[in-house]
Amino acid sequence: MKIGIIFNRITWEIKQLISEMEKNQVSYKLVNNQKIYFKLTNEKDLDDNFDVILERSLSYLRGLYSCAILESKGYKVINNFDCLNLSGNKLLTSLKLMEQNIPTPQTCIAFKKESALNAIEATINYPAVIKPIVGSWGRLVARLDDHSSATSNLESREELGNILQKIYYLQKYIPTEEENDLKSPTDLRVFVVGDKCVAAMGRFHTDKDFRSNIAIGGRAESIEITNELKDLSLKASKAVKGEIVGVDLMDDAGTLKVIEVNGTPQFKGVATATNINVAAEIIAYLMDNYI
Repeated sequence: MKIGIIFNRITWEIKQLISEMEKNQVSYKLVNNQKIYFKLTNEKDLDDNFDVILERSLSYLRGLYSCAILESKGYKVINNFDCLNLSGNKLLTSLKLMEQNIPTPQTCIAFKKESALNAIEATINYPAVIKPIVGSWGRLVARLDDHSSATSNLESREELGNILQKIYYLQKYIPTEEENDLKSPTDLRVFVVGDKCVAAMGRFHTDKDFRSNIAIGGRAESIEITNELKDLSLKASKAVKGEIVGVDLMDDAGTLKVIEVNGTPQFKGVATATNINVAAEIIAYLMDNYI
């Protein structure tokens, strides 16, 4: 009975998972996907006989392709390739949420500056938000307040070398109820493990940035997991075929809408805000279902 953890950097979360595995006397091994190579064969040829492998790579593409290779060899990986592929791409996530009739903000996709401007000014209206379809921690997310800011932002992205930055994912900007005095959360994060919403927090932006990501200075507070929040979060997790995910939602004039689903969610913020041992929930789930 053994758990593998695929990673590329030791994080606070991995340290918590190690602590829980040792507490429960679970055998484990960390596998740094930067220091090994994979033979492209159908054989289960890792040195260890893992019952399940937990994908915790901070690098999206390294984690995604490590998962694809390991699954092709017959290993059970959480989250699986389908989940990581869907949740790691905001466009694909939106399509899956739409397919399951899960409410999301008004969103448009464009591939050129002119069509992106048309999408904003004819459909979304200002202010709008532009996001990279692949990315995390709020990086390269920008608020477009008017034609001038939209034009300059889009022109900058058209000059970037990364082709993914030229796929324009445009969304309606959702203001918080008390945006100026920072009393209402900007968004909500629900941490889902299996069929259980184990913890939830509200995230608040600073007075200098509309983004609420903890990694860039946002703060978090514990919130109640209402039936509506639970129902939407579990549906969103299942829509992207997830087992351990973070679901981000916003309140749009009284209606909860799913913003995105994170297939390799960090949990220091939600664990600290709620005083819930998220790592213990994850290890208990793995032990109950795979060991």
